[in-house]
Amino acid sequence: MTAPAASNLYRELWISFASLIRSYVAAHDIGRPVGRALIDEGEGGHLTLRSDEKILTLEFDDATGTGSWAIYEDDPGPERLIGRGEFKIGEDSQVEFSDRRGKLELEVAAEAFTAKVFDEE
Repeated sequence: MTAPAASNLYRELWISFASLIRSYVAAHDIGRPVGRALIDEGEGGHLTLRSDEKILTLEFDDATGTGSWAIYEDDPGPERLIGRGEFKIGEDSQVEFSDRRGKLELEVAAEAFTAKVFDEE
């Protein structure tokens, strides 16, 4: 696949991935009696999910299909870092995490990121 075609593919996969994460967060919020999670649009390869106690940030490079994530207590900052890692979305929409074995379907990977914030792993 040529570089521009790959970049377009990765960009579309990121849009789908961010949309799935937003959908799972919305579904989770429906069942919560109090509190709401906030999530941005995932534009520019950056997505931030804020819950009552944690913040998850995702950075994605649509030229390579690779990204990184970090999770913080309450407020971003090095002293509040709980965990971080890397991920790669393949051309087949399979996602590899640096902290897990094997590959996951895009939908399952989106659930895994949501679980990092809501302690449901």
